[in-house]
Amino acid sequence: MLQDKVILSLKERQNQGYLSGEEISRCLKVSRAGIWKYIQELRREGYDIVAVPHLGYRLVSSPDKLLPGEIRYGLGTRYLGREIIYEDTVDSTMEVAFRLGMKGAREGTLVCAEGQSKGKGRLGRRWHSPKGKGIYISILLRPPLSPANVAQLTLLAAVAVCEAVRKVGCLCAGIKWPNDILVNNRKVAGILTELSAEMDRVRFVVVGIGVNVNTPLSALPPTATSLKEETGRKVSRVQLLQEILRFLELWYETLKGEGFAPVVQRWKELSLTLGRRVRVSDPSGQIEGEAVDLDEVGGLLIRDDRGMVARKTAGDVIHLR
Repeated sequence: MLQDKVILSLKERQNQGYLSGEEISRCLKVSRAGIWKYIQELRREGYDIVAVPHLGYRLVSSPDKLLPGEIRYGLGTRYLGREIIYEDTVDSTMEVAFRLGMKGAREGTLVCAEGQSKGKGRLGRRWHSPKGKGIYISILLRPPLSPANVAQLTLLAAVAVCEAVRKVGCLCAGIKWPNDILVNNRKVAGILTELSAEMDRVRFVVVGIGVNVNTPLSALPPTATSLKEETGRKVSRVQLLQEILRFLELWYETLKGEGFAPVVQRWKELSLTLGRRVRVSDPSGQIEGEAVDLDEVGGLLIRDDRGMVARKTAGDVIHLR
C-alpha cells in the first residue's frame, strides 16, 4: 500500500532532516499531488508531519496505534505480519481472520484492532478489550499438522508470547497451562486457537492473542494485570506486537523443521504449572494433584494423591500451591 510506503520513507529519514516531496515522488513513482494526499491521510491517522516549502516533509511523531506502517517498520519477519488488516474496532479479530481464511487469505495474515466489542477468551469467556490499551490480534496459519496435533500451536503461541513479554521488560513472566501468561500470579495475556479442518487435514488455524499492555486495572477482572502496572511504565504496543510476531515465526519454523520437542522443552522452562499442586476442571469432572509433565502433544499429566496419573488436554486450571 502506497500510504505505508510513504510513512516508511519518512520514518527512515526521521532523524536526518527533511525528505522532499520530489524525492518521495520519484522513489514511489507517484505524483507530488498524490504524495500530498497521502500525507493528509497520515495526518488524519495521527501522524505529526511537518511540511516546509523548499525543504519537504519531516515526521515528528507517530500515533500510539497499531497501524500497518508502524508494525512493518523494522519487523524483519518473512511472512508473519506481511499482510495486515487493521481496524479501529471490530466485534472480534478471530471472526475477521476466520472469514479471511475461508476466502483463501495467505499464511501469516495479521488482523489487528484497537478495540473489540466481543473479544473471545477461552471456554466461551469474554476478553476485555478497552480501546487503544492492549493488543488484540489474530494470525492466520496453514500448518502441516493433523487436526489431532493442532493443540501444539496453542502451546507454541504461549511460548512466543511469553518470550515477547519478557523481552519488553517483564522477566518474571511465565506460562500457566495451557496458554495463559502470568506476571506475579496474575494474567497478562491469553491465547485462543480455532481451526477449519477436513477429516485428516487442517485447512487453516487462527491464533488469537490478547495482551493487557497499558490497560488500567479498573478495566480488568481482579485476577488480571497489565504490563504497565507490572513494569511501572507505559509499554510500546507496536514494539511488543513486533516481538510477538518475530518469536511466533521463529517457533513456528522450529516446529515445522524440528518437530514439537524443542517447543515442549521451552514451554517447560517457562512453565509456572509443572511441579505445583493444581486443580483441573473440565466437562468430564475435576481432578486435583501434582502437575508432573506434558505429553507429546501438549496434554497435562497430573498425579493424584493415590499415585494415579491422569491426562488433561483442556480445562480450567487453578494453582493451589
